[in-house]
Amino acid sequence: MSDKKKSALEARLEGRQIKAALLCVEREFAPEDERKSFDEIADEVGVSRMSLFRWRTGNRAFIDYVNHIADDFLASERALVYRQLMKTITGPQPSVKGIDLYFKRHGLITQQVAVESKDAGTTRTNEEIAQELEELDELLAEGDGEE
Repeated sequence: MSDKKKSALEARLEGRQIKAALLCVEREFAPEDERKSFDEIADEVGVSRMSLFRWRTGNRAFIDYVNHIADDFLASERALVYRQLMKTITGPQPSVKGIDLYFKRHGLITQQVAVESKDAGTTRTNEEIAQELEELDELLAEGDGEE
């Protein structure tokens, strides 16, 4: 997510919500024995636990902001993830799943999709063909968003 998107999300939140979002993400990445409770986070930002709950479960800007912060943190840990992946590949018993992930990540393996025509030999109206084309366009659009 871009800094522009982050700024747009922050503009939709109040200061307490931004602080609460940071604390919620920090909570999720903290070791189990060091995690703050949601009660502690709510107290620290000066809201009730129920308000914090509503933000976390019903406020789209808050949820998107939390996800943005978490994504940023994970992006900063990508080298660690790659190192762990390489350990699964180069270890004494190489992981086939690790090798598969490596190849997929670098575009060396792609999914094969079998297309079966169940309507061979039947005639379709222009509307039916147009509907099928729309469905195929939607599937292609979904596939473009994957990496």
